[in-house]
Amino acid sequence: MINRHMADGSLRRRLLAGEMVYGLFIVELRAPGMGVLIDTAGYDFAIFDMEHGSYTMSELAAMLPGFSGCHCVPLVRVPTVRREFFQPLLDLGVSGIVVPMVESAVDARMCVDLMKYPPAGKRGVAYCRPHSFFKNPTGGHFPEEANENTLLVLQIETAKGVEHLDEILAVPGIDVIFVGDADLAQSLGCSDNMERGQVRDVAERILRTANSRKIIGGVNVVDPEIIAKLHEIGARFVTLTGDVDLFIAGLEKVIKNQRTWSKGTVH
Repeated sequence: MINRHMADGSLRRRLLAGEMVYGLFIVELRAPGMGVLIDTAGYDFAIFDMEHGSYTMSELAAMLPGFSGCHCVPLVRVPTVRREFFQPLLDLGVSGIVVPMVESAVDARMCVDLMKYPPAGKRGVAYCRPHSFFKNPTGGHFPEEANENTLLVLQIETAKGVEHLDEILAVPGIDVIFVGDADLAQSLGCSDNMERGQVRDVAERILRTANSRKIIGGVNVVDPEIIAKLHEIGARFVTLTGDVDLFIAGLEKVIKNQRTWSKGTVH
């Protein structure tokens, strides 16, 4: 993996050690220096979105090396559970994979099988790729090391996923259960409100249940007060919105300030 020799450990190891980590979804922006840019901003991870974004494997292959040596690490949200997404992304050296719309233990087991080398899973072996720095590892420890340093994040974001939550959590190999609040609200037929209401209640149930199984909770929230309350019940993997929202907010702030000044001084 790109960051497997980091002094402070992989993202998975940091989470298992009790740290709270912050990231964002990347849906639209493309640049070879994305890793350094996001790292300079102080984020712990970035999730490139292949579910709602239009990234290709070639584009990701061009951007992932930009994370080399950074504190911030790259993850990818796949569009669905299929080998043709998991295998090449892992071989490219991503630090983790996020899976949307997980609704059953069968879904979860497939994710673990594609994510982990045997005996934990059924990941195929191919060395001399970016994940091994184009070297053929010696000593036989690489599969175990890879399993220890790649993060599997499963999203619960439908009523069916909530209904089968206990059986999903019983599958060994899951690192993070992430509440997909927007799709969850759509599935439940209610408003998307993480402050109060049905989505908040179900989110808390998901986080508490995961925490009881010693599985890390994940949420997409920007309000520090909400984050603090959810942290108490197991949320330690937090996304702070995404590149589009932040980019537009930054642009709007500058132009609004400028137009406010212009109205008061320019005639």
